[in-house]
Amino acid sequence: MSLASIMSNSAAQDEAPQSVAPPSTGSCTPVLQDPVAPGDIIDLRGPDVPADQQALGIHWDYMWTVKEDDAGGRTVATLDTQSISFAVPTTEYAENYYFEMLVTAREAALCINQACMTFPIVTPGQCSITTDSSDQICIIDDKNHKYSTESTPGQVNQRWWVFKQGEVPENLEYNGNADSKVGDGSNINIKWNEWAENSGTYVIMTGYFGKKSPYVFQGSCQKQVVIVDVPLNTITVT
Repeated sequence: MSLASIMSNSAAQDEAPQSVAPPSTGSCTPVLQDPVAPGDIIDLRGPDVPADQQALGIHWDYMWTVKEDDAGGRTVATLDTQSISFAVPTTEYAENYYFEMLVTAREAALCINQACMTFPIVTPGQCSITTDSSDQICIIDDKNHKYSTESTPGQVNQRWWVFKQGEVPENLEYNGNADSKVGDGSNINIKWNEWAENSGTYVIMTGYFGKKSPYVFQGSCQKQVVIVDVPLNTITVT
């Protein structure tokens, strides 16, 4: 991004200098960005001062304004650093968040430029697990059984686990229960002879989480599968 320069004409030095106002808040046309999940982090960085401006001894100052919905919305944050991180509220969040950046040449205050963008805040919605496999499977079954949801929404991560009934955690965490993790994405394959240590009811769970740490939980769904033991081969003479 280059800063707009205001230069005086050397042939008109006797004329009174003209005052040029910087861009006003709200005059920017925002670039629409991809959706972000509630509770996730929006990280933004302003431009670096190019080498030719550094050679002139020029420094840039940055001013960010974050507003709810659009340029006319309620201001929720102002920051004066080159890089910013904005944590989207997990509840009572706005439908969109509008970010405006002003960059000013510290040594020439009328050299100023502006950029802005809008991030929609969208939950991943409900999920459900589908499969062509039976809900009752033999414990020695070595086939791949596929379990799927709709495609993972772009604003979240999706992860899968398998738990024995009664061992399902109260709170599902993105980096929790590593021993029970099956995979990531919108589908997984399970070989039940490798997962089920004994017969019983198992719970397949998948959850949606924010894409950046702390990976805020966005919702989950589950499916139960009954793992059946091999019948006894005892012959009783009666």
